[in-house]
Amino acid sequence: MSKLERVELFDFKSGSFFFIMLLFITSLSLGWEYFRYKDFVKFDDPLIRAEVIDQEVRLISEKPKTSIKFRLENGANVRCIMSPYLRDLRGREVLLELQVAKVSFLDYLKGFRTRGAIYEVYPSLSLKEQWYRRIASQHSDQSMKELYGALFVNSPMSQEFQSLIGAMGLSAVLSISGYHFGILSLIAYFFLRTPYRFVQNRYFPYRHGNRDLFLVVGGLLFAYLSILEYNPAMIRSFGMIIVGYCLYDRGIKIISSQTLMIAIGLLLAFFPRLFFSLSFWFSSFGVLSIFIFIRYYEHWKPWQIFLALNIWCYLVLLPISLAIFGTFSWWHIGSIPINLIFNLYYPSVLALHMSPWADLFDAGLIKMFDSGELRNVVIPMWVGILSIVLALSAMRWKGSFWALGVLGFATLGSAVYQIA
Repeated sequence: MSKLERVELFDFKSGSFFFIMLLFITSLSLGWEYFRYKDFVKFDDPLIRAEVIDQEVRLISEKPKTSIKFRLENGANVRCIMSPYLRDLRGREVLLELQVAKVSFLDYLKGFRTRGAIYEVYPSLSLKEQWYRRIASQHSDQSMKELYGALFVNSPMSQEFQSLIGAMGLSAVLSISGYHFGILSLIAYFFLRTPYRFVQNRYFPYRHGNRDLFLVVGGLLFAYLSILEYNPAMIRSFGMIIVGYCLYDRGIKIISSQTLMIAIGLLLAFFPRLFFSLSFWFSSFGVLSIFIFIRYYEHWKPWQIFLALNIWCYLVLLPISLAIFGTFSWWHIGSIPINLIFNLYYPSVLALHMSPWADLFDAGLIKMFDSGELRNVVIPMWVGILSIVLALSAMRWKGSFWALGVLGFATLGSAVYQIA
């Protein structure tokens, strides 16, 4: 019996209808956001509740100032410069006065900077901050507190440590995204499958087991997403999981550019702020690079795909990453085997943080970060843009696939030459 092939979702006609539907949803979403914006700027200095997302003392004009990022109750993000003597307010809700007379609708969507003053601090901590403080209490070194805070609850890292992480090529594995969601999904499925099958066989054998398990795992992932306050990369990942399963369950091909475009289109239509999120686009580009590789080499053995895919994703993401951030080090090349090891490391440290031995790897990690050296390199922005163009065209032409790999190797060679 021949194997049934999974079909593509859209032809030109249905694709055009879907695009029109997305435009309609986008217009409704933007209309709602504009209504909230007009209500927000009704007064020049409104009082509004907000949560402190990030707080860090920085040198601004050679003077120490506290830079605070707030998420307002209407969903907007704002950063204010305040007194350097403020106590740690991360995870707390505050009553905030803002100067918004010059804030445009575009600023409101993408986030803005303005003057602000805190009128009241509410005593309760967010669940995310409670988790972070529990994790931080298990480590004595500040860099380890930041590392595991970012790894488990997406807490912001200091500017200095974040730059070092980027130069070492570890941003992708330490910033919570689809990579972590995938591992967490497998862990949840592994532990739930056996008890569910036992109950199902006894009481409701007529149920679709995989569909039920997906609903439970999806619910757990959504709860995690809400606790982490809807990180953009995680929203993309969660959207991909939902769209991918719905299509797969109906016999539609999911490893295709259509699946990615559907997920991105729906997310942008319902959440227009994501358009201005760099982490959202990096996460989406990473998924595109995976789809490109699988398109041409899905016939390889799983272990071959696993090894080659890590190298491929590294090369594809390198040009745009260095064009934007411009930091590199010898450790950056070593991030390829680190990414492979991470598949075992992440569930291991997750288990360790539920035990008294959460700091088991701290000494080795501290030595690794102390040996990391941050160097600046210059990769023209057109190189990063070219990598995006080649990646999009590689879904159709294999020549672009090879050109994309060559561009990644050339970028790596240029970066190594500049720091050598």
